[in-house]
Amino acid sequence: MTTPAMTDTMKKSGGYVVYTKAAFDAAKGTQRVLFFHATWCPNCKAADADIKKNLAQLPAGVTVFKTDYDKESALKKQYGITYQHTFVLVDAQGKALKKWAGGNLRDIIANTKKANTN
Repeated sequence: MTTPAMTDTMKKSGGYVVYTKAAFDAAKGTQRVLFFHATWCPNCKAADADIKKNLAQLPAGVTVFKTDYDKESALKKQYGITYQHTFVLVDAQGKALKKWAGGNLRDIIANTKKANTN
């Protein structure tokens, strides 16, 4: 469960959380990135470890949601996800602003910065 205090913290320092609709909705005031992750995917595991290791580098106001590729079928359909290790930057209305395959925290930071300058 995401509390108002957690949401405030994400806005101030960024965050990496497991996707739930409630947490995703609560983070509406941040840049939201869905990371479609599968437990059996070696590239996903490497990206997950990189994000956790370098979490302090995640800019304030960016929330990354570790989204279960195998369970979140509706989200996969909504965003046209065809394979794991895909990232989607989502706006406040839930519209995909940018989608990319593969990467790590550095790519998340680069893509969210680009979105801020467009």
